[in-house]
Amino acid sequence: MKAIQIIRHKWIPVILLSVWAWTVMAQTQTGDESQDYQYALIEAVKQKNLGNFPEAVKLYKLVIDERDDVAVAHYELGTIYLLTGKPETAETYLKKAYELDPGNNWYRGGYLDVLVVNQRYRDAEKILKKHLKSDPEDVEHAFQLATLYSMAGKMKKSLGLLDKIEEENGYSEKVTLLKASIYEEMGKYRLAKIEVERVLEYFPESVQFRIVAAELALKSGNEDEAAKYYGQVIEIDSTNVYALTNLTDYYRKREDYSRSFYYLTRTFQDSRIERERKLAILSYYVSEEKFTNNYRYDLENLVKVYLENYPDDVDGKLVATEFYIGAKDYEKAYFILKEYLSGQSAPYGVWMQGILLANAAGLNEELVDITERVMNNYNDSADIIFFRALGLFGMERYEEAAGILEEIEFENYSNKEYARTSTSLLAEAYNRMKVYDKSDMLYEQIIKENPADYIAMNNYSYYLAEREEKLEYAKSLSYVTIRDNPDNATFLDTYAWILYKLGDYSNADRYIREALNKGGDTDPDINEHAGDILVALGSKELAKKYYEKAIILGGDKERLSEKIMNIENE
Repeated sequence: MKAIQIIRHKWIPVILLSVWAWTVMAQTQTGDESQDYQYALIEAVKQKNLGNFPEAVKLYKLVIDERDDVAVAHYELGTIYLLTGKPETAETYLKKAYELDPGNNWYRGGYLDVLVVNQRYRDAEKILKKHLKSDPEDVEHAFQLATLYSMAGKMKKSLGLLDKIEEENGYSEKVTLLKASIYEEMGKYRLAKIEVERVLEYFPESVQFRIVAAELALKSGNEDEAAKYYGQVIEIDSTNVYALTNLTDYYRKREDYSRSFYYLTRTFQDSRIERERKLAILSYYVSEEKFTNNYRYDLENLVKVYLENYPDDVDGKLVATEFYIGAKDYEKAYFILKEYLSGQSAPYGVWMQGILLANAAGLNEELVDITERVMNNYNDSADIIFFRALGLFGMERYEEAAGILEEIEFENYSNKEYARTSTSLLAEAYNRMKVYDKSDMLYEQIIKENPADYIAMNNYSYYLAEREEKLEYAKSLSYVTIRDNPDNATFLDTYAWILYKLGDYSNADRYIREALNKGGDTDPDINEHAGDILVALGSKELAKKYYEKAIILGGDKERLSEKIMNIENE
């Protein structure tokens, strides 16, 4: 929105209601006129009032054919042509009406209107000057002449006349605004703003004029002053979209994004701004990593406002999903995408995104549910079957998970990592099912095929220790994990635990302390193992402290409490 669109005084044609023609007609009728002429004029007025312009034109022409000196007929016919977009034809008739009765304000006004429309400024100027010569006190026509000067590009003449009008008649809102408009058109924005500020003195609650003042301040390069005016607008009208959007831009340019988001969020609550525009703005901010990282709360609030206002907008749901992925809030991202998926068919890639989000968020039941839905259309996808098994495993439905994984042909996976993980997952499922021969066979296969799979090596050696089988072999496997990963607390804990099972309590204590020092102090299992090793070493009171800490960290309270009770009973 430009300021000139607000304050520019335009020439507004005076469209006279045809009812006025009745009065003029009555004044011009004489007793010897024919009944046909009178009927045609009366009927023409009726047809014009009914909006039947073609019939009215026909009747007015009949009147003119019989009496060419009937000014009202020429005037009415001219106004019809002006209304229907035929200004050149209108000029002919309005000029005739004016020439027949130049002292009639309506005829003069109509002729001036059509001259302005046809950009015949010089002719219009002559008429106004002629009238003002005979009636110099006519302020309205003096203002019209000033307006005409400005339209014709004679800015100095217009300003001079406006100053004279103001000097002789005092303050006038429309005079002040026209002066502001002229100054703006001349590029003298400071002078234009001074004129607008004069209007504000008389209309202090005016929102429109404050916006104009702000626009002029912007054009003169004073953005801070513009922001001040927009702030005043918000105080008067807290929902003013124009002020809100400009304040949003003002603070964005200054990289004060918190304030910028504050005003932007308020604009998003306004239904007058097109949904598409809001979505484009939202997409821009969501796609910029610096906003998702540094202004997550502000941007999330913007996302929520958008979704509240457009709950059925599928594009908005995708943008919101993208935001929460960027913010690493995979659970929220999943549930928003789930809403999107529930309302329509979607391509495989979007379904796969939902599956990945459910898995990343640890939503095992949702993972099982979404993979079941997708398998109705993509039942040959090894990837989907794999993620379904992941969900079932997370829900401790190990037999079902194993049954699915056993049937997958590894070469059908789109990702080699899925194939490797699939084997590990099947080995884990067999271990949980206590089918140790199958579990051990798979772990041996994994380690053979990938000697650097330290996780599989660690898990296998730990399970052997728990079963107290092949302890020396488990120790050799576990040693490789800590040799190559000396700072991994989990691997250090496993090695310490195997040493404990072998009865090497002194070395077990050494490695469990290393595990605790390298981040394991927040793990309930490592603290429990430390307690067990200390009990074996005879440091029962210290062991008790580790058991108590393990309980606080979420360990098995019943088992740990029993261990504490045993120490206390001794």
